[in-house]
Amino acid sequence: MSATASVALAVAVAVAAVAAVAPVAMAAIPAKVTVEGDEDRLAAGAFQAEHDRRLDAARGIYEYERTSQCKVPRPEGTECPAPIPPIDLVCEEGAPVSPLWRRLRSDSADEWHLRWGWSCPEDLQPPFTENDLRQLKVKAVEVQHQPVDGPMLITKPVIVYAEPTAQEFRVRLMDFYDVDVVVTPREYTWEFGDGGTLTTADPGRPYPAFDLTHVYESLGKARITLRTAWSAKYRVDTDQLRRWRDAEGSVFTVDEGEEFEVIELRSTLVD
Repeated sequence: MSATASVALAVAVAVAAVAAVAPVAMAAIPAKVTVEGDEDRLAAGAFQAEHDRRLDAARGIYEYERTSQCKVPRPEGTECPAPIPPIDLVCEEGAPVSPLWRRLRSDSADEWHLRWGWSCPEDLQPPFTENDLRQLKVKAVEVQHQPVDGPMLITKPVIVYAEPTAQEFRVRLMDFYDVDVVVTPREYTWEFGDGGTLTTADPGRPYPAFDLTHVYESLGKARITLRTAWSAKYRVDTDQLRRWRDAEGSVFTVDEGEEFEVIELRSTLVD
C-alpha cells in the first residue's frame, strides 16, 4: 500500500469513529415562518407556554428553565433548538427569549421536555383582543351642535362637534393578568337624519369655528346621531418593561341628540 493510500485510509477511519460518537444534528424549532397566519399561531403558542409556566409557579406541579442548551439526550429523531436564535426571528421588544423546558417536579427521574422554542418578548404577554375591548363600558361621546336648540333653519349651516376624552380602565385578563387600558376616540361618524352623513377623525369645534357643518335642504323633523370608533392601548403588570401595546380591533359607541324641526323663515310685509 502506498503512503498516500495509507493516509487516506487513516483519515476515513477517523471520520467514521467521530461520526459514531457524535450526536445527530437536530433541526431547530421554527420561531417565524412566512406562511400567512402562522406567525400569529406561533406567537399564541409562545404565550400559552409562558402562561403555563406562570400558573405552575403557584401550583408547583412542574419546574421550568429557559436555556438555549439542549436539556435532554439527543437520540435520533429528538428535536432540540439551536443554541442561537433563528436568523429570521426579528423581535420588536428586545433580544429573543431562550427556549422553555419543563419537567415534573415530583419525579426526579423525569426528563426535561421542550415546552417551546425561541420566541420574542412581545409574544409572552397576553393579547388584548377585540372581544376584551368590547367588554369595557365605554361611555359614548355626546352629540353637540349649534344652534343648541331647534328648530334649525333650512339652507343654513348647522355646526356639529364632539368633546372627546380618553377613558381609563383597570381589568383582569384570564383571571390572572392585571392590565391598564386606555381607550381613545379614533373616528366620528355623524348621521344627520336626512340621509346625510359625515365621517372624520376631527371632532370639530364650536362657533365661531365652522370645521364640521351640515345644511338641511328639506323641511321636516330630524335628529343628529354620533357613532364613535375607539381604539385602545394596554399594558400588563407582568411585563417588566411596562410597555404600552395596541389592543386588537375597535369598539363603537352611539349617542343620539334631541329631535328638532327644520323650518323655513319667510319675511312678511306689514303696515
